[in-house]
Amino acid sequence: MFVAEAHRTWSDHHGQHALVELEQVDATRWASVLFQPPEPFDVRGALFLDTETTGLGRGPGTFCFMVGTARREAQGIQVRQYLAPDYGDEALLLELLEHDLAATTGVVTFNGRTFDLPLLETRYVLNGYARTPLYRVPHLDLLPVARRLWRRFSPSCALSALETGVLGVVRDSLDIPGYLIPDIYRQYQMTGDPREMEGIFYHNKLDVLSMVTLLVHADGSLDPQRSRGGGAHHDPLAVGRLHEADAAAEEALEAYRRAASSADPLVQREARQRLGALLKRQGRLSEAAAVWQDALQDGVLYPYVELAKYYEHHLRSYAQAQGVVQSAVRALASGWIADADPHRAMMELASREARLAIRQANAARRGGSGTGSDSSTA
Repeated sequence: MFVAEAHRTWSDHHGQHALVELEQVDATRWASVLFQPPEPFDVRGALFLDTETTGLGRGPGTFCFMVGTARREAQGIQVRQYLAPDYGDEALLLELLEHDLAATTGVVTFNGRTFDLPLLETRYVLNGYARTPLYRVPHLDLLPVARRLWRRFSPSCALSALETGVLGVVRDSLDIPGYLIPDIYRQYQMTGDPREMEGIFYHNKLDVLSMVTLLVHADGSLDPQRSRGGGAHHDPLAVGRLHEADAAAEEALEAYRRAASSADPLVQREARQRLGALLKRQGRLSEAAAVWQDALQDGVLYPYVELAKYYEHHLRSYAQAQGVVQSAVRALASGWIADADPHRAMMELASREARLAIRQANAARRGGSGTGSDSSTA
Protein backbone atom coordinates (compact mmCIF):
# COMPACT_ATOMS: atom_id res chain seq x y z
CA MET A 1 0.00 0.00 0.00
CA PHE A 2 1.40 3.39 -1.03
CA VAL A 3 0.26 6.78 0.25
CA ALA A 4 1.48 9.95 -1.46
CA GLU A 5 0.98 13.36 0.15
CA ALA A 6 1.47 16.84 -1.26
CA HIS A 7 0.76 20.18 0.35
CA ARG A 8 -0.13 23.29 -1.65
CA THR A 9 -0.08 26.64 0.14
CA TRP A 10 -2.89 29.17 -0.09
CA SER A 11 -0.73 31.44 -2.26
CA ASP A 12 -0.31 28.73 -4.91
CA HIS A 13 -2.31 29.02 -8.11
CA HIS A 14 -4.00 26.26 -10.04
CA GLY A 15 -4.95 27.78 -13.36
CA GLN A 16 -6.32 31.30 -13.04
CA HIS A 17 -7.33 30.89 -9.39
CA ALA A 18 -5.29 31.08 -6.21
CA LEU A 19 -6.14 28.23 -3.87
CA VAL A 20 -6.90 30.74 -1.10
CA GLU A 21 -10.08 31.63 -3.02
CA LEU A 22 -11.58 28.46 -1.57
CA GLU A 23 -11.83 30.46 1.67
CA GLN A 24 -14.24 32.86 -0.08
CA VAL A 25 -16.67 30.15 -1.14
CA ASP A 26 -20.11 30.60 0.40
CA ALA A 27 -20.42 27.87 3.01
CA THR A 28 -24.21 27.80 2.70
CA ARG A 29 -24.82 28.39 -1.01
CA TRP A 30 -24.11 24.83 -2.06
CA ALA A 31 -26.42 23.34 0.54
CA SER A 32 -29.31 25.06 -1.23
CA VAL A 33 -28.04 23.86 -4.61
CA LEU A 34 -27.87 20.30 -3.33
CA PHE A 35 -30.90 19.87 -1.16
CA GLN A 36 -34.45 21.13 -0.85
CA PRO A 37 -34.86 22.04 1.92
CA PRO A 38 -31.19 22.96 2.42
CA GLU A 39 -29.13 20.75 4.71
CA PRO A 40 -25.85 21.71 6.40
CA PHE A 41 -22.92 21.16 4.03
CA ASP A 42 -19.88 23.40 4.26
CA VAL A 43 -18.03 22.65 1.02
CA ARG A 44 -14.91 24.27 2.45
CA GLY A 45 -14.66 21.29 4.78
CA ALA A 46 -15.50 18.74 2.10
CA LEU A 47 -13.32 16.00 0.69
CA PHE A 48 -12.58 16.39 -3.04
CA LEU A 49 -12.36 12.87 -4.40
CA ASP A 50 -11.36 11.17 -7.65
CA THR A 51 -10.73 7.52 -8.48
CA GLU A 52 -8.54 5.67 -10.97
CA THR A 53 -9.83 2.26 -12.01
CA THR A 54 -9.19 -0.73 -14.23
CA GLY A 55 -12.15 0.15 -16.46
CA LEU A 56 -15.24 2.30 -16.92
CA GLY A 57 -17.77 -0.24 -15.68
CA ARG A 58 -19.33 -0.05 -12.24
CA GLY A 59 -19.72 -3.78 -11.70
CA PRO A 60 -17.71 -6.00 -9.37
CA GLY A 61 -15.10 -6.63 -12.07
CA THR A 62 -13.89 -3.02 -12.01
CA PHE A 63 -11.13 -2.50 -9.46
CA CYS A 64 -10.46 0.92 -7.92
CA PHE A 65 -6.68 0.92 -7.49
CA MET A 66 -6.19 4.61 -6.64
CA VAL A 67 -8.20 7.21 -4.74
CA GLY A 68 -7.01 10.79 -4.77
CA THR A 69 -8.32 13.31 -2.26
CA ALA A 70 -7.86 16.99 -1.54
CA ARG A 71 -8.99 18.83 1.55
CA ARG A 72 -8.60 22.19 3.19
CA GLU A 73 -6.06 22.52 6.00
CA ALA A 74 -4.75 25.47 8.00
CA GLN A 75 -2.08 26.56 5.52
CA GLY A 76 -3.63 25.46 2.24
CA ILE A 77 -4.69 22.27 0.48
CA GLN A 78 -3.56 18.76 1.38
CA VAL A 79 -3.58 16.23 -1.45
CA ARG A 80 -3.45 12.58 -0.42
CA GLN A 81 -3.42 9.68 -2.87
CA TYR A 82 -3.88 6.02 -1.96
CA LEU A 83 -2.53 3.37 -4.32
CA ALA A 84 -3.30 -0.34 -4.01
CA PRO A 85 -0.36 -2.06 -5.80
CA ASP A 86 -2.36 -5.28 -5.92
CA TYR A 87 -5.89 -6.50 -5.39
CA GLY A 88 -5.03 -7.72 -1.92
CA ASP A 89 -4.36 -4.13 -0.83
CA GLU A 90 -7.91 -2.98 -1.52
CA ALA A 91 -9.18 -3.53 2.02
CA LEU A 92 -6.53 -1.20 3.47
CA LEU A 93 -7.20 1.44 0.82
CA LEU A 94 -10.90 1.39 1.69
CA GLU A 95 -10.14 1.56 5.39
CA LEU A 96 -7.94 4.63 4.96
CA LEU A 97 -10.59 6.30 2.83
CA GLU A 98 -13.22 5.46 5.46
CA HIS A 99 -11.14 7.37 8.01
CA ASP A 100 -11.06 10.42 5.71
CA LEU A 101 -14.79 10.26 5.05
CA ALA A 102 -15.55 10.18 8.77
CA ALA A 103 -13.82 13.54 9.19
CA THR A 104 -15.50 15.41 6.35
CA THR A 105 -18.63 17.53 5.92
CA GLY A 106 -19.31 16.00 2.51
CA VAL A 107 -17.80 14.88 -0.76
CA VAL A 108 -17.12 16.85 -3.95
CA THR A 109 -16.56 14.90 -7.18
CA PHE A 110 -16.62 15.36 -10.93
CA ASN A 111 -19.00 12.78 -12.43
CA GLY A 112 -19.03 11.02 -9.07
CA ARG A 113 -22.78 10.61 -9.00
CA THR A 114 -22.76 8.12 -11.85
CA PHE A 115 -19.26 6.66 -11.54
CA ASP A 116 -16.91 7.23 -8.57
CA LEU A 117 -19.35 6.89 -5.69
CA PRO A 118 -21.37 3.92 -7.02
CA LEU A 119 -18.09 2.17 -7.78
CA LEU A 120 -16.72 2.79 -4.28
CA GLU A 121 -19.98 1.65 -2.71
CA THR A 122 -19.68 -1.61 -4.68
CA ARG A 123 -16.11 -2.11 -3.50
CA TYR A 124 -17.13 -1.53 0.14
CA VAL A 125 -19.98 -4.03 -0.14
CA LEU A 126 -17.67 -6.61 -1.71
CA ASN A 127 -15.31 -6.13 1.21
CA GLY A 128 -18.00 -6.97 3.74
CA TYR A 129 -19.30 -3.54 4.78
CA ALA A 130 -22.96 -3.73 5.79
CA ARG A 131 -23.25 0.06 5.39
CA THR A 132 -20.71 1.95 3.32
CA PRO A 133 -18.97 5.07 4.70
CA LEU A 134 -20.61 6.99 1.86
CA TYR A 135 -24.11 6.33 3.22
CA ARG A 136 -25.97 9.66 3.43
CA VAL A 137 -22.79 11.70 3.02
CA PRO A 138 -23.68 15.04 1.36
CA HIS A 139 -22.38 14.98 -2.19
CA LEU A 140 -21.80 17.73 -4.73
CA ASP A 141 -21.13 16.49 -8.27
CA LEU A 142 -19.52 19.31 -10.25
CA LEU A 143 -20.24 17.80 -13.68
CA PRO A 144 -23.96 18.72 -13.81
CA VAL A 145 -23.09 22.11 -12.31
CA ALA A 146 -20.52 22.69 -15.06
CA ARG A 147 -22.99 21.66 -17.74
CA ARG A 148 -25.54 24.11 -16.43
CA LEU A 149 -23.09 27.01 -16.13
CA TRP A 150 -20.72 26.71 -19.10
CA ARG A 151 -22.26 24.62 -21.85
CA ARG A 152 -22.50 27.73 -24.07
CA PHE A 153 -18.75 28.33 -23.80
CA SER A 154 -17.31 24.85 -24.02
CA PRO A 155 -18.13 22.22 -26.65
CA SER A 156 -17.31 19.60 -24.04
CA CYS A 157 -17.80 19.63 -20.28
CA ALA A 158 -15.14 16.99 -19.67
CA LEU A 159 -12.82 18.09 -16.90
CA SER A 160 -9.87 18.36 -19.31
CA ALA A 161 -11.91 20.66 -21.61
CA LEU A 162 -12.99 22.84 -18.68
CA GLU A 163 -9.38 23.08 -17.51
CA THR A 164 -8.24 24.59 -20.80
CA GLY A 165 -11.42 26.43 -21.76
CA VAL A 166 -12.55 27.85 -18.41
CA LEU A 167 -9.93 27.42 -15.65
CA GLY A 168 -6.71 28.12 -17.54
CA VAL A 169 -5.01 24.95 -16.26
CA VAL A 170 -2.06 23.70 -18.34
CA ARG A 171 -0.83 20.15 -17.76
CA ASP A 172 2.80 19.32 -18.50
CA SER A 173 4.22 16.40 -20.44
CA LEU A 174 4.11 14.13 -17.38
CA ASP A 175 0.34 13.86 -17.74
CA ILE A 176 -1.15 10.84 -19.50
CA PRO A 177 -4.56 10.45 -21.17
CA GLY A 178 -7.16 8.86 -18.94
CA TYR A 179 -7.88 6.06 -21.39
CA LEU A 180 -4.29 4.76 -20.99
CA ILE A 181 -4.46 4.51 -17.19
CA PRO A 182 -5.95 0.96 -16.93
CA ASP A 183 -3.29 -0.48 -19.25
CA ILE A 184 -0.46 1.27 -17.42
CA TYR A 185 -1.68 -0.12 -14.09
CA ARG A 186 -1.95 -3.65 -15.51
CA GLN A 187 1.58 -3.36 -16.89
CA TYR A 188 2.80 -2.20 -13.49
CA GLN A 189 1.17 -5.22 -11.85
CA MET A 190 2.93 -7.59 -14.27
CA THR A 191 6.39 -6.01 -14.18
CA GLY A 192 6.57 -4.20 -10.87
CA ASP A 193 8.20 -1.26 -12.70
CA PRO A 194 6.70 1.88 -11.13
CA ARG A 195 8.13 4.48 -13.51
CA GLU A 196 5.01 5.01 -15.63
CA MET A 197 2.84 5.12 -12.51
CA GLU A 198 4.25 8.60 -11.87
CA GLY A 199 2.06 9.85 -14.69
CA ILE A 200 -1.05 8.39 -13.04
CA PHE A 201 -0.20 10.09 -9.74
CA TYR A 202 0.26 13.38 -11.59
CA HIS A 203 -2.97 12.98 -13.55
CA ASN A 204 -4.98 12.14 -10.44
CA LYS A 205 -3.47 14.99 -8.38
CA LEU A 206 -4.35 17.56 -11.00
CA ASP A 207 -7.87 16.16 -11.24
CA VAL A 208 -8.59 16.79 -7.55
CA LEU A 209 -6.93 20.23 -7.61
CA SER A 210 -8.97 21.17 -10.66
CA MET A 211 -12.10 20.25 -8.73
CA VAL A 212 -11.10 22.75 -6.05
CA THR A 213 -10.70 25.60 -8.53
CA LEU A 214 -13.76 24.52 -10.51
CA LEU A 215 -15.82 24.88 -7.35
CA VAL A 216 -14.24 28.30 -6.72
CA HIS A 217 -15.08 29.36 -10.27
CA ALA A 218 -18.66 28.06 -10.04
CA ASP A 219 -19.19 29.77 -6.69
CA GLY A 220 -17.97 33.06 -8.16
CA SER A 221 -20.46 32.70 -11.01
CA LEU A 222 -23.30 32.27 -8.52
CA ASP A 223 -22.23 35.23 -6.35
CA PRO A 224 -23.95 38.40 -7.62
CA GLN A 225 -21.19 40.65 -6.28
CA ARG A 226 -18.25 38.66 -7.62
CA SER A 227 -19.90 37.99 -11.00
CA ARG A 228 -21.30 41.46 -11.61
CA GLY A 229 -18.35 42.47 -13.74
CA GLY A 230 -19.02 39.60 -16.11
CA GLY A 231 -16.03 37.84 -17.60
CA ALA A 232 -15.25 35.58 -20.49
CA HIS A 233 -17.10 32.63 -19.01
CA HIS A 234 -19.86 34.27 -17.01
CA ASP A 235 -23.35 33.44 -18.26
CA PRO A 236 -26.07 35.11 -16.16
CA LEU A 237 -28.74 33.26 -18.14
CA ALA A 238 -27.23 29.90 -17.12
CA VAL A 239 -26.91 31.15 -13.53
CA GLY A 240 -30.57 32.09 -13.55
CA ARG A 241 -31.60 28.67 -14.86
CA LEU A 242 -29.53 26.97 -12.16
CA HIS A 243 -31.06 29.10 -9.40
CA GLU A 244 -34.56 28.61 -10.79
CA ALA A 245 -34.12 24.83 -10.88
CA ASP A 246 -33.04 24.95 -7.25
CA ALA A 247 -36.03 27.09 -6.21
CA ALA A 248 -33.90 30.16 -5.41
CA ALA A 249 -36.33 32.59 -7.01
CA GLU A 250 -34.81 35.94 -6.02
CA GLU A 251 -31.35 34.89 -7.16
CA ALA A 252 -32.81 33.62 -10.43
CA LEU A 253 -34.68 36.88 -11.00
CA GLU A 254 -31.54 38.94 -10.45
CA ALA A 255 -29.57 36.78 -12.87
CA TYR A 256 -32.29 36.95 -15.52
CA ARG A 257 -32.41 40.74 -15.23
CA ARG A 258 -28.67 40.89 -15.88
CA ALA A 259 -29.03 38.50 -18.81
CA ALA A 260 -31.83 40.64 -20.25
CA SER A 261 -29.31 43.47 -20.72
CA SER A 262 -26.88 41.20 -22.61
CA ALA A 263 -25.50 42.29 -25.96
CA ASP A 264 -26.55 38.93 -27.38
CA PRO A 265 -30.16 39.19 -28.69
CA LEU A 266 -30.76 35.45 -28.25
CA VAL A 267 -29.71 35.66 -24.59
CA GLN A 268 -31.90 38.75 -24.13
CA ARG A 269 -34.88 36.96 -25.63
CA GLU A 270 -34.64 33.85 -23.46
CA ALA A 271 -33.88 35.91 -20.36
CA ARG A 272 -36.99 38.06 -20.84
CA GLN A 273 -39.15 34.99 -21.42
CA ARG A 274 -37.84 33.25 -18.30
CA LEU A 275 -37.98 36.42 -16.21
CA GLY A 276 -41.59 37.14 -17.13
CA ALA A 277 -42.66 33.53 -16.56
CA LEU A 278 -40.99 33.39 -13.14
CA LEU A 279 -42.54 36.70 -12.05
CA LYS A 280 -45.93 35.42 -13.20
CA ARG A 281 -45.56 32.23 -11.15
CA GLN A 282 -44.80 34.37 -8.12
CA GLY A 283 -47.94 36.43 -8.68
CA ARG A 284 -45.94 39.60 -9.44
CA LEU A 285 -48.04 40.37 -12.49
CA SER A 286 -47.39 44.08 -12.88
CA GLU A 287 -43.63 43.42 -12.93
CA ALA A 288 -44.14 40.58 -15.38
CA ALA A 289 -46.23 42.86 -17.62
CA ALA A 290 -43.34 45.33 -17.82
CA VAL A 291 -41.06 42.51 -18.97
CA TRP A 292 -43.62 41.33 -21.55
CA GLN A 293 -43.86 44.89 -22.84
CA ASP A 294 -40.10 44.88 -23.43
CA ALA A 295 -40.34 41.44 -25.06
CA LEU A 296 -42.66 42.75 -27.80
CA GLN A 297 -39.48 43.68 -29.66
CA ASP A 298 -38.33 40.03 -29.75
CA GLY A 299 -40.48 38.96 -32.69
CA VAL A 300 -42.27 36.17 -30.80
CA LEU A 301 -45.92 35.64 -30.00
CA TYR A 302 -45.97 34.87 -26.27
CA PRO A 303 -45.59 38.46 -24.88
CA TYR A 304 -48.65 39.61 -26.85
CA VAL A 305 -50.67 36.70 -25.48
CA GLU A 306 -49.44 37.23 -21.91
CA LEU A 307 -50.19 40.96 -22.03
CA ALA A 308 -53.65 40.26 -23.43
CA LYS A 309 -54.32 37.86 -20.54
CA TYR A 310 -52.98 40.41 -18.04
CA TYR A 311 -55.22 43.21 -19.33
CA GLU A 312 -58.25 40.93 -19.62
CA HIS A 313 -58.11 38.94 -16.41
CA HIS A 314 -56.14 41.12 -14.00
CA LEU A 315 -57.00 44.68 -14.99
CA ARG A 316 -60.36 43.90 -16.66
CA SER A 317 -59.27 46.28 -19.40
CA TYR A 318 -60.82 44.59 -22.42
CA ALA A 319 -60.06 47.41 -24.82
CA GLN A 320 -56.33 47.27 -24.01
CA ALA A 321 -56.36 43.50 -24.31
CA GLN A 322 -58.11 43.73 -27.67
CA GLY A 323 -55.56 46.28 -28.87
CA VAL A 324 -52.68 43.95 -28.00
CA VAL A 325 -54.34 41.05 -29.81
CA GLN A 326 -54.89 43.19 -32.91
CA SER A 327 -51.21 44.20 -32.82
CA ALA A 328 -50.27 40.51 -32.64
CA VAL A 329 -52.48 39.74 -35.65
CA ARG A 330 -50.78 42.47 -37.69
CA ALA A 331 -47.30 41.37 -36.60
CA LEU A 332 -48.06 37.74 -37.44
CA ALA A 333 -49.55 38.63 -40.82
CA SER A 334 -46.54 40.78 -41.75
CA GLY A 335 -44.06 38.10 -40.73
CA TRP A 336 -42.65 40.15 -37.84
CA ILE A 337 -43.66 37.35 -35.47
CA ALA A 338 -42.09 34.00 -36.29
CA ASP A 339 -44.27 31.06 -35.27
CA ALA A 340 -43.99 27.36 -36.01
CA ASP A 341 -47.69 27.18 -36.91
CA PRO A 342 -48.86 30.66 -37.96
CA HIS A 343 -52.27 29.41 -39.13
CA ARG A 344 -53.06 27.91 -35.73
CA ALA A 345 -51.72 31.03 -34.01
CA MET A 346 -53.91 33.27 -36.16
CA MET A 347 -57.00 31.18 -35.38
CA GLU A 348 -56.32 31.40 -31.65
CA LEU A 349 -55.81 35.16 -31.84
CA ALA A 350 -59.07 35.55 -33.76
CA SER A 351 -60.91 33.51 -31.14
CA ARG A 352 -59.39 35.61 -28.34
CA GLU A 353 -60.31 38.87 -30.11
CA ALA A 354 -63.90 37.72 -30.61
CA ARG A 355 -64.23 36.83 -26.93
CA LEU A 356 -62.77 40.18 -25.90
CA ALA A 357 -65.23 42.04 -28.15
CA ILE A 358 -68.12 40.24 -26.40
CA ARG A 359 -66.72 40.97 -22.93
CA GLN A 360 -66.20 44.63 -23.82
CA ALA A 361 -69.77 44.92 -25.12
CA ASN A 362 -71.15 43.25 -21.97
CA ALA A 363 -69.12 45.61 -19.78
CA ALA A 364 -70.53 48.59 -21.70
CA ARG A 365 -74.12 47.38 -21.19
CA ARG A 366 -73.47 47.09 -17.45
CA GLY A 367 -72.32 50.67 -17.42
CA GLY A 368 -68.57 49.95 -17.36
CA SER A 369 -66.22 51.30 -19.97
CA GLY A 370 -64.22 48.09 -20.25
CA THR A 371 -61.05 50.12 -19.91
CA GLY A 372 -60.31 48.93 -16.39
CA SER A 373 -59.80 50.84 -13.16
CA ASP A 374 -58.01 48.28 -11.00
CA SER A 375 -54.78 49.89 -9.80
CA SER A 376 -53.74 47.04 -7.50
CA THR A 377 -50.30 45.47 -7.82
CA ALA A 378 -49.63 41.77 -8.08
